[in-house]
Amino acid sequence: MSMKVFNDLYHTFRGDSRKAEVWKDEYGNWGCRFWENNIWKSDEIYKGHSESYAESAADNYVLGIKHVG
Repeated sequence: MSMKVFNDLYHTFRGDSRKAEVWKDEYGNWGCRFWENNIWKSDEIYKGHSESYAESAADNYVLGIKHVG
């Protein structure tokens, strides 16, 4: 597992020790980068999904609903 290449940061969600960033990649796909205690955990790309889909994933992560590897 490695970090993805993202071009543009659009939103940052924070909660307790977690942070999620909503990005767009070089192909125009939305994605998220997930952090816990300032340590990178995972990146996900949501090919074919909207900005609001990525925002929901980010929000769910910082609220502790979504878990990532």
